[in-house]
Amino acid sequence: MNADGGEDCFVLVVGSGPSALTLSYLLSGHEPVYNGVHSDPLVHSLLQKTPSLYDAILHNISLHRHILRTQTGVAAPVNTLLDSLAAPGIHFDPAGNKSLIRYRHRPAVPHLVVDSSFQPGGQWTAKDFPSQTLSYAQMLSLPGYSFADFMLETYGLPFDAYTRPPREDVAAYYALYPSKVGISGSIKGNSTVLSLRRRDASSFTAIIQNNDTGHLSIVAPRIVVLASGVFTHQLPPDPILIKAMSCQRVSKSTNEDGPVLVIGSGFSAADAVLSVPKHQKIIHIYKWDPLSRPSPLRACNRETYPEYASLYRHMRRSASVTTASSRSSCVTFDPAGLCGRYEGLPNSVVVDTPSVDTIRIQSSLGGIVERKVSQLQTYIGRIGVISYLSLSLRDEIGIGADQIWASKHSFRIRILERLDRWVTLRKHKKGWRLEEALYDLDTPIKDDDSCEVISDYSATHGLELADGVFAIGSLVGDSLVRYALGGCVTVAGNIFERYQTVISQRE
Repeated sequence: MNADGGEDCFVLVVGSGPSALTLSYLLSGHEPVYNGVHSDPLVHSLLQKTPSLYDAILHNISLHRHILRTQTGVAAPVNTLLDSLAAPGIHFDPAGNKSLIRYRHRPAVPHLVVDSSFQPGGQWTAKDFPSQTLSYAQMLSLPGYSFADFMLETYGLPFDAYTRPPREDVAAYYALYPSKVGISGSIKGNSTVLSLRRRDASSFTAIIQNNDTGHLSIVAPRIVVLASGVFTHQLPPDPILIKAMSCQRVSKSTNEDGPVLVIGSGFSAADAVLSVPKHQKIIHIYKWDPLSRPSPLRACNRETYPEYASLYRHMRRSASVTTASSRSSCVTFDPAGLCGRYEGLPNSVVVDTPSVDTIRIQSSLGGIVERKVSQLQTYIGRIGVISYLSLSLRDEIGIGADQIWASKHSFRIRILERLDRWVTLRKHKKGWRLEEALYDLDTPIKDDDSCEVISDYSATHGLELADGVFAIGSLVGDSLVRYALGGCVTVAGNIFERYQTVISQRE
């Protein structure tokens, strides 16, 4: 049977962003293998013993423990490890050094990637994003066909790895990627997953509609990967902001060089702040909760993302002061040129617009402050749609039955719970014993004749939200393309093992 009948669709991937494309490349028969010398001698030694990155990530507890011990930043440990292999030294040189990963052939897993867009690329196909990318050019590459290859073929000239390319170039690259790496046959564009439910203990049923013809097809995958992202829809602003935005359109024509008010805490808001002309002042309202919901800008280091790191320091400085007059003070690291013109108002709220160029703000320090503004730009967040999941499946993956939206925080608690524990199966002389324990990074695991240790890393990483249901990409917080590979390799390794089990049972 064909994919419409479900027999040849072992895996259904919902979404076609960079993570989905990377996973499709892996499932199409490209196994990542360690090939080089890592800067960390212990990582090098461990990967030499287990060169297949599927095996290393899923079963090498010593490697897992080591990367947890040396982990820095907010990215998941496996993302950090794969990033250090795919682009070593990228923090200091966006062009990076030679990749320490090569891909060897293995039999493919039948899979289908479904997305509602005309062309693959996920959020990169949208038009309402800032025109320039957050990441440097080489950080946007996917395996098998790099962004550098695309730029050379398209423009005939080597590109500057330190540039942040226009979004339209990146969108064109992701649209071309499937044909360049031979995965076009697995991608079903301009189609919408109308419903996805569990069929039985070992499979699912998905109804897919062609957006043009309305034709319905049914697939029955054994594994589902949610890669639909959290950037498909903008959150609607509060009514008071709608009124304020209407007023500022009038104000812009009469007070063109006045301060610009930007509302938002994420990368889009950061781009808006950084794009304000140097002669204009900036008023920035943003959420600040570093313990429960840290700003995504926190992960931007000074070498790789200097402007964003600078803005984060201004935001942190503004959140730490106790008087309103201090909120426009400078920080020492300021490549973005914000000193003297940036005023941060953390956890503040617009409450009124008494005139076309005046905004009243409830300050987190108490009291009302008034500011004259020429523009108001709101970037209060985006969310993804998960209404296609059945009520029972939503309940399985830890989402309320009445919840049809997903943000990057939707699966956060479930993922962190699984990151906090690992499952080990120890083979003792007296038989098998299942042992679940908290991470103890300082106690070595001994491999001897009486105790063979096998790790179920898929459970610890938390990307399997329910039996046979995985999530990758921005749904699990991997918003940067460079960190997508870790989650994709983890999920692909799981899928290959399960597919091989099914094939063996058939034989």
